[in-house]
Amino acid sequence: MEKIAIFARRRCGFTLVELLVVIAIIGMLVGLLLPAVQQAREAARKMSCSNNMRQIALAMLNYESQNKTLPPAYTYTTADTRKKYKIPYNTFNGLVFILPQMEQTAIYQMFDLTKIWYDTSANSTGNSNADAYKHEIDGFKCPTTPMRGEYASDYAANTAIRPDSGTIKTARNNGQLSNRSAPRSDYWESALSPWCWNTDPATDYLAKPRTLAEIRDGASNTMLYFEDAGRPYYCKRGTAQSTTQKTDGEKWADYAAYYHSHEAPFQNVNNSNETFSFHMGGCNTSFADGSVRFITDGTDLDVYASLFTCNAADIVSEP
Repeated sequence: MEKIAIFARRRCGFTLVELLVVIAIIGMLVGLLLPAVQQAREAARKMSCSNNMRQIALAMLNYESQNKTLPPAYTYTTADTRKKYKIPYNTFNGLVFILPQMEQTAIYQMFDLTKIWYDTSANSTGNSNADAYKHEIDGFKCPTTPMRGEYASDYAANTAIRPDSGTIKTARNNGQLSNRSAPRSDYWESALSPWCWNTDPATDYLAKPRTLAEIRDGASNTMLYFEDAGRPYYCKRGTAQSTTQKTDGEKWADYAAYYHSHEAPFQNVNNSNETFSFHMGGCNTSFADGSVRFITDGTDLDVYASLFTCNAADIVSEP
């Protein structure tokens, strides 16, 4: 009887169990690697934001070198006060004044500084102020911010703390904040003064431009610019509340896009006149020496106020 050899065909590929094991392993690896990738991306965005703020700070120092004063945090004037004090500027955000130092001279030359920032009438260049501010300037935007208004800025000038506001009064009464002297008793003022003038003789106040030499607390101990991200949409605790609820600072040229603290804690509660960012754990902050530091959310209130003010004789170590 002839023997017939029957050769079984070898099977190729994975069994269902093996395939499921491989999928599970890949899923575990993705779960481990994805947070690391996201953290690396955020670190890059945070560094880009820091570089933006450094360029703003250096532009301000270059402005001071050329004009012998720091630029204004903002200007706010009326026809009467411009005539009374012979003021050449209308109402603008301080970012407008440092455009030439940020290689944005073409946009700066489109503005007519004798007209309000949103004026639509043509000036001598054939453009209007409204045409000028309708430019997106990447150096005014933090790449971490998930949403912001058109032609808005994520950075705000440091102007003053209102010690007479409710939450700050509470912090003072609790001993978290000590008193600080200031030219105006209701303000603890910082390096970037608002150039604003009132028409009422009883309250007339001329906020003069400030020089670096007038920062008695030291340039490295005095904040200039903060993150105040997400404007004009109202944001709270790292989340945009809605696209309809608005705060100040609609456009980067808008004079109202500054920082004027009247709440405590000073940082990352909301973006309405308060330091606010979408970075984890704190905000980038530029100083009058041109440096940028990441100020954490847990910074002591009194230390923060000391860095905020420029002439309170309360020099502190970096947090």
